[in-house]
Amino acid sequence: MSTIPQVVIKTHRFLSHNLFYPIALSTFLVFGYFAGRVLLSREITFRFVPWNLFLAWLPYLSSLLMAAVHQARPRWWWAQIIPGALWLIFLPNAFYIMTDFIHLAQRYDIPIWYDAGLLAITAWTGIFLAIVSLHTVQGIVRAYVGTFFSWGFALIVIGLSGYGVYLGRFLRWNSWDVLSNLRGIAFDSLDPLINPITNADKIGFMIMYTSLFLVTYLTYAWLRPFSFSSAETEE
Repeated sequence: MSTIPQVVIKTHRFLSHNLFYPIALSTFLVFGYFAGRVLLSREITFRFVPWNLFLAWLPYLSSLLMAAVHQARPRWWWAQIIPGALWLIFLPNAFYIMTDFIHLAQRYDIPIWYDAGLLAITAWTGIFLAIVSLHTVQGIVRAYVGTFFSWGFALIVIGLSGYGVYLGRFLRWNSWDVLSNLRGIAFDSLDPLINPITNADKIGFMIMYTSLFLVTYLTYAWLRPFSFSSAETEE
């Protein structure tokens, strides 16, 4: 049986491997800037910042749960279905934060450079929540089906995420609407595919944000190869 220090060390290594500490630090910085904005303006505006960041954390936490289950019971593939579905549904929220720059404007009570910094660190945090969680889940998929198919999985997920960002920004659908109104989402989202010429801006939006996700993810994956190995499991 593991002693408390061993459990603490193992948990620390697990969190460190999944970049929990720098992402948490970045999150605290976001809330610090947000609190500063409230103090300066004396109004609780930009409420979307903490809310969108909370939604961006959900896929990351789901990926941590999946990784923990995989390490404890690597053959229990069926145990990944529910957290994997939640991860996929909420993943677009992490990259959706990039679109919040549309709220950047000159205001009389807050310098524009302050809001630019707040939105930048929030977008930075969202990007890392997205790419780290995808990298974690791809590592699990790789353990089951191999490297080639895991990259096919990653590319499909990145494409779906770009599509999900479009659904959120243009059509104002939320992730939980997938569970309550999947037919409505499917009906509303078919228009760009049926009428691509009249929806060129929307298709361009999807291509841009899909490519942004792809490039940032490839950069991260290049710098940080998969390592579901002894470094993560040793006690």
